[in-house]
Amino acid sequence: MIKQITTGLVSGALVFAFSSTASAQTSISDAQRDAAVSALAQVIEDEFFDAERAAQIAEGLRSASADGAFDVIDEAETLASALTARLSEEDRHFGVNYIGPEAVAAANAPRESRPRPSDGDRWAGLRRQNFGFASVEILPGNIGYIDLRQFAPIQPAESTARAALEFIAGTDAVIFDVRQNGGGAPSMVQYLVSHFLQPGGQTLINTFVSRDYAYPNQMWSLPSHPAGNRPDIPLYVLTSARTGSAGEAFPYHLKALERATLIGESTYGAGNPGGTFLTEAGFTIFVSTGSAQNPITGTNWEGTGVQPHIETAAGDALDTALANAYATLLESGIDDGARLTLEWALEGLNANAEPVSLSETALARYAGTYGIRRFSVEDGQLIYSRDGRPGAALQSLGDHRFRLEDDDDARFIFVIGGSGPADRMDLHLADGRVIGNVRTD
Repeated sequence: MIKQITTGLVSGALVFAFSSTASAQTSISDAQRDAAVSALAQVIEDEFFDAERAAQIAEGLRSASADGAFDVIDEAETLASALTARLSEEDRHFGVNYIGPEAVAAANAPRESRPRPSDGDRWAGLRRQNFGFASVEILPGNIGYIDLRQFAPIQPAESTARAALEFIAGTDAVIFDVRQNGGGAPSMVQYLVSHFLQPGGQTLINTFVSRDYAYPNQMWSLPSHPAGNRPDIPLYVLTSARTGSAGEAFPYHLKALERATLIGESTYGAGNPGGTFLTEAGFTIFVSTGSAQNPITGTNWEGTGVQPHIETAAGDALDTALANAYATLLESGIDDGARLTLEWALEGLNANAEPVSLSETALARYAGTYGIRRFSVEDGQLIYSRDGRPGAALQSLGDHRFRLEDDDDARFIFVIGGSGPADRMDLHLADGRVIGNVRTD
């Protein structure tokens, strides 16, 4: 008996998880190995979304087995790995695992006889992971940032997703980080993409084709969005080579709609949704039972990955996005207060990328007391304290300018008339105020 147990555009984060009851490798005979390959080939032929390719892939697997490609393999887990490596060249979602006949039998048991968690526990695992929302922040320069590690189904995750979007509702640009996102549910992709489109539900985001239905299954933008719509906010998506499946759908569709700037690395290239099937011999196989087809490009990212607009190492993508966002916003019509905030944020970003190093002799020119504020040199750093409170290290920005480390709410600007020590220190605040402090020692 062959049974399907999962469906959807999924990843390792959301696929039904099994583990073998045995801790060691499981020995299999030649006959068991050949039977397993034959059963898996039949699943592919019956279920893969493209019937013509399904027959070709299945026949290729049978021929390879007949030609002895797997004859040296005598362990079930090793066979699963070898089949995955071979099949993933055909479709990135293919994956074979060995879980054992007992686990398959349990999954095939009548529904009423299986252990069933209470409704309250159904989404417990996803809830502990905050439904994939690992971090939601306001970054320097008033940039909203969401680190999304998976696309959870919208049914249990809507309130969390809405809270994340509402938290950054007042920002001037938004960055989504899917560099560590392996995929998930199309419903969350639809929800998040819709937020950044015009309201009304008139945008066709994606089309799924499958052997299971005669007509394409269309995914439209939501008619109205619980968190409102932000169709004009500058939007950035960070990608990496690890970004997969639904994690790729999100940037791909936004790119096709010319709605976001993608920054980072080309993604993994798994673009076809599907499900996991069980075989009585104890093997499972994920098969793409459908294919995503973007209505604008007419294709998807299978095998090629999603290509970013700005290609850079994944580790540099966030700083690149911030620099791009700052430059874009500075070119727009913004008030003086917002401009100062952006200029300082960009200055801080550049200082982190190319630190300004000053000798203790140079730092000594700033040391001293300026009213209630005191500066000293300790271990090669300029230390700031006020009213005798514990000191904090300052970061040099060059041109006699300093800031508290990773703090863009203020600037310490020293005024030096000649070659000696500073005469005064002006404290510039982000709200435009300047507090002058004459040297008093």
